[in-house]
Amino acid sequence: MKWPAISHPWLKSALLLAAVCVLLLAGRYFIDRQWDVPRLGFSALLFFFFAIFLNRWCAAWAALSLEGLLWNVSYVKTKATGEPLLGRDLLEVGQGLALTAYIDWDIIGFAVGLVAAVSLGLWYRPSFRKRRLLPGLVLCGIVGCQFDTSGRYALETQRWLGKTLDTRYVFYNFRENVKQNGILAHLVLSAESMHVPKPGQHDFYSVQLPPLAQPANPDLVVVMCESCYTSRDDKLPTALQQLTRRGFVHARAISPVYGGGTADAEYEALTGLSSLSLPGIDFQNFSSRYSEQSATLASELDSAGYLTTGMHNYHGSFYKRAEVYPKFGFQQSRFIDRMYWDRKAGWPLDKSMYDVALQNYRSAAPEQKQFMFLVTVSTHGPFIPNNDSGIGQYQTRLAAAVRDLENFEAALFKLAKQRQRPLVLVVFGDHKPALNEEFVARGILPQSMFELDQKGALAFKNQLSGAEQKLRGDVPLMIKANRPELAAQLAGELNDKPLFCLPASLSRQTSPTSPFFNAVAARCERNEGFYVEGLWWRHVFPEALYAERLFAS
Repeated sequence: MKWPAISHPWLKSALLLAAVCVLLLAGRYFIDRQWDVPRLGFSALLFFFFAIFLNRWCAAWAALSLEGLLWNVSYVKTKATGEPLLGRDLLEVGQGLALTAYIDWDIIGFAVGLVAAVSLGLWYRPSFRKRRLLPGLVLCGIVGCQFDTSGRYALETQRWLGKTLDTRYVFYNFRENVKQNGILAHLVLSAESMHVPKPGQHDFYSVQLPPLAQPANPDLVVVMCESCYTSRDDKLPTALQQLTRRGFVHARAISPVYGGGTADAEYEALTGLSSLSLPGIDFQNFSSRYSEQSATLASELDSAGYLTTGMHNYHGSFYKRAEVYPKFGFQQSRFIDRMYWDRKAGWPLDKSMYDVALQNYRSAAPEQKQFMFLVTVSTHGPFIPNNDSGIGQYQTRLAAAVRDLENFEAALFKLAKQRQRPLVLVVFGDHKPALNEEFVARGILPQSMFELDQKGALAFKNQLSGAEQKLRGDVPLMIKANRPELAAQLAGELNDKPLFCLPASLSRQTSPTSPFFNAVAARCERNEGFYVEGLWWRHVFPEALYAERLFAS
């Protein structure tokens, strides 16, 4: 059968456009199987952008490939950290390259498809036509408005998108934002310029604990241990439990993150503020905007005569620590470029950092008070399954990390004894490892907190109650001191409380203690209003407090 020739140019164009629309609609099924207005609208905008310089078939192919690539990258990040890809993450490609172990075949396939589509589209590129330019630039204009530092145009753009494409920006729950709007709209909405908190009046200091009568002024060494976990009971014992046999007191803390987002746990442990008030990863988004005189645990200990040192056995660019640490009050910092690393062995060993920390501690004058904040990396994910969930590799790597930690602890307390200095060593897990199936199977996290994602894996539900968020964030906190009663006291103060309580308790062991940390300690002593329903952090920490502590000139 011979099909009749299409003689009318307008009919031919209409049929070609309809075919492209069918291709885009069909392609959406293979991305996230949804066809709502925000998803279709942003898929169309991306197609029009590519159609400026590619032929229409390759433009459709490129649009679908890019959307599929971004969706799968976000999926991998969500599975590993509990949080999706953000628009601001796309500006931190260098940091993303540090996590290449998470790349899967879906990501590779869509990346190859994108390169092929753009290459062929340029090879068979159409002649330039003005009518292609205007619709293609709409997406550019929307994205550009999101980077308006005043916030005025970004807000107007968000309102316009809500009216025309039915988007709803869920800024306080990015997983829900992806679910409602699709990955493209989510990335555009979350690419907005991060506006610093506004100064103003507040009554945060109205309730404070009185300072300790005779603070010990000990040397303080805090180890934030990457993905370090052991259960409260025998449901998931790990090598970390061995620390109790070495004089550590075991307590529990509540981390704001799960599986990743280490810097947000670090932020709480250094500032005494909830990381939930600021969008995204705080170090990454606000690094250039923090004040040079930010008020943190490190800066206040610096003012109290302590030598303050921040260390991480990975690149200083990771979460922009090299930029943030000096602003947060660390007099000196050390990263992997000044430590030993056998790159063939994978992640750097924690021993490399501990050796440098011991050298620094040893070289200070005996009367010099010291504060060290050490961030480990050797137990960073992913954990490769071997006829299991990955728990076998996790246990092996954690056991090696604990051996390094035990050797460090023994040498550190020996040096403290020689220097005749009181010492407190705190070790806490920044978050649970991303082993969802293992936690459910062992009864640590209930099945009701999860749902199956589109690839059949367990994923946290977008809406969790306050109690569920606390359970998700539960991590071990180990404390040892050369005065055992002090370790027991601190463990009792901090047990089952958020990480932002830690710097308040540590600060109060020194003199003088700031009104801020005395006020945080008062709230932590009551332990009320944390991880309850709604945006609880806004009722605990007023926005003006963030402006005053971290952004004031």
